[in-house]
Amino acid sequence: MSGPFLLRHRWRVLIASASALIVVSPLVAQVGVGGAPLAGPPPTLMVSMAAIDPTTLPVTRELAKRLRTHVEYLASPDLHGRKPGTPGNRAAADYIAARFRELGLEALPSVGGYGQQISPALGDNLIGLRPGASPDSTSPWLLIGAHYDHLGGQYLGADDNASAVAILLETARILLRLPHHHLLFIAFNAEEPPFVRTPNMGSQYFVDHLPPEIGSPSRLQTAIIMDLMGGVHWEPLRDVVFAAGAEKSSGLYRRVREATATPLTPPPSPLTVLTLGLHLVEEIPLIGQVSYSDYDAFRDLSVPFLFLSSGRTPRYHQTSDLPDTLHYERMAATVRWLANLAERMDQDTAPYEFQANRIEFADEVAALRPLVAQAAKRDTGIPGTSSLSLWRLEQDDKWLAGLDLVAPTPDTIKRLERISIRLQCLLADFPACFLI
Repeated sequence: MSGPFLLRHRWRVLIASASALIVVSPLVAQVGVGGAPLAGPPPTLMVSMAAIDPTTLPVTRELAKRLRTHVEYLASPDLHGRKPGTPGNRAAADYIAARFRELGLEALPSVGGYGQQISPALGDNLIGLRPGASPDSTSPWLLIGAHYDHLGGQYLGADDNASAVAILLETARILLRLPHHHLLFIAFNAEEPPFVRTPNMGSQYFVDHLPPEIGSPSRLQTAIIMDLMGGVHWEPLRDVVFAAGAEKSSGLYRRVREATATPLTPPPSPLTVLTLGLHLVEEIPLIGQVSYSDYDAFRDLSVPFLFLSSGRTPRYHQTSDLPDTLHYERMAATVRWLANLAERMDQDTAPYEFQANRIEFADEVAALRPLVAQAAKRDTGIPGTSSLSLWRLEQDDKWLAGLDLVAPTPDTIKRLERISIRLQCLLADFPACFLI
């Protein structure tokens, strides 16, 4: 995953920029933003709630075990972190292509195989097709994608992003031909730095060199992008996956909400899908909007998109991001949910509209408020939260309780963005989250 929390130097920039406003010291509780005094205890005290130990989570379902098998190969030391252009990256591509063949996915004739080469130095995107049942050559396309590269070396990238590739493969296993849409399953390469937001980023290369079978971006009904799908750290998010970006398209948003509200039969492991506006994770204080995964290439072309993620943990972009730190039963539930969503979307043959600035403010507040309420309490808060951050969350909780959900102002939206970013900062265990 790339973007606002991808590069820790972005947070160093934020902290450095804020240093003129606040003194980070053992006495920081006495100095606030702009020099205003702050009430509350010193930040040396930390929330005592224990983090989830993912190695203790059971892996019982066959689907969960298959997901773990994929991750254990892709994030094995033998692949050395899957950095683009390396033998490990090529081995990962070969593994994905072999699974595509086993699952009966077809190659696009214009590509000449599963591999769409970005460049000889970087390697390939992997593209698998499951044609729709309709003989209509103008049938729209549903795209499900996740990047498979990582940082290389000792950074093995189990959550980022072997977890999402595993879900991609198992969704392709259970999602058969749709009556009205063609299905594209794509494992993108070159999402991580230094390729992010460049023409060599795999998703950007794909839309810039769209296979002629697809023709125009307008034939892409939706692009569903997954990133960081297996991490688990804070108890309230044990069974949660976030869904962002669908709010830009009312028809797509309706289907996501339907899939979220309807229990699956038979019931899988617990899963809660929370819809969030993408602006809540992109608007970084003092930095501005920063895109952070493969959805951006599609958004730039006004293709309706959905971004799925379980969020960052302290293992994000660390050597501790290993296969035994993932929540495979939740990943299995996500496979079932995603397949159900695709089947619902297949009922919509008319294109989804796209409104770049559309938000669902009331739903955003409904998703964030319970999390803020728990994060603001010492016994249920995010592990490692300082007392100063806890104090700020308490103020946020009070503010949310009195919020006007009908007519949000620009300032209201901006504060909700800061609350969301503060939560994500704490979840990833980045320093000085109270500055946000």
